[in-house]
Amino acid sequence: MQSPEKPYRVVELRGLACLLLVAYHVVGIPGAGMQVGDDSIYRYATSSFDLIRMPVFTFLSGLVYAYRPVRRAELAEFSLKKLRRLGVPFLIISTLFYLLQTHAPGAHGTFAPAQMWRIYLFPYAHFWYLQALLLIFAMVAALEVAGLLDRPERFIIAFVASVAGCLTFWTDSNLFSVDIAVTLLPHFLLGLAVTRFGAQVPRAARVWAAGVALAAGVAVHQASLLGFLDYSFGWNSGVALLCGMGGAVTLLHAMPHSRIFRLIGRSSYPIYLHHALFTAGARMVLHRMGAGDLVVFLVALVAGITGPMILESLASLRPLTRVTLIGKA
Repeated sequence: MQSPEKPYRVVELRGLACLLLVAYHVVGIPGAGMQVGDDSIYRYATSSFDLIRMPVFTFLSGLVYAYRPVRRAELAEFSLKKLRRLGVPFLIISTLFYLLQTHAPGAHGTFAPAQMWRIYLFPYAHFWYLQALLLIFAMVAALEVAGLLDRPERFIIAFVASVAGCLTFWTDSNLFSVDIAVTLLPHFLLGLAVTRFGAQVPRAARVWAAGVALAAGVAVHQASLLGFLDYSFGWNSGVALLCGMGGAVTLLHAMPHSRIFRLIGRSSYPIYLHHALFTAGARMVLHRMGAGDLVVFLVALVAGITGPMILESLASLRPLTRVTLIGKA
């Protein structure tokens, strides 16, 4: 079986996506994080990647999943592995995060619900992505078992349906981040398609189509960010699909070899799980010291990357912490 790292720099691209994600949470949403204004260069820079960051993560999940897809006879084992990988850290780390946050209000730039049980059923902090991924894997497993992803013509039908769902599906409650799962599903399926059917499409055609889609999406998104369009594009928009899909495929083909990004990418999951704790801690200390925005941004960014990597090394020493804190068997 071909390695998922060939012919693409998957690990390096994960590292880049991690860097963009941590940078976004360092800056934070208006009224939180670095407390910079809406016209700040930091907010503009991170907002420019709003429609690319999480789609790239999800696209890579689909690409790598397709190398070892679920089979009907392995459905139970597959489900247990995903629950251990995603569900256990979600329960443990979101609980610890909530308890810490409620004792240090506002430290992480996210409002904690009054009832603790809500963090397990509704989007909370950055843990919504784990909820969404669990639902995405459940949907993909159902499609696989039904045989709807094994042939190009069947896949196209499923993919078009997922895009339609992305553009139209919405619930009032967003229970277990189902809205976000439906929104990100097309990006996962696109990653799956690159692995499963990519050889049927010439590389030049893939790169050209992705580049055009990315350029069109970024142009419209930038027009919105710069005030030329009085409209804000969410992930469930056509512009987001152009930016996310075009960006993912373009970066997949353009990502160069990089030791730094590869090092970060190898720890992408622990970084996602734990970065908020380290960025918030560094940010709070530096703010109290009166540090400038550039120092706060750079130090908190480094803390958000290296802190979880150190924690990963320590958690790997014991089976219990390896499962609960970093989702590894």
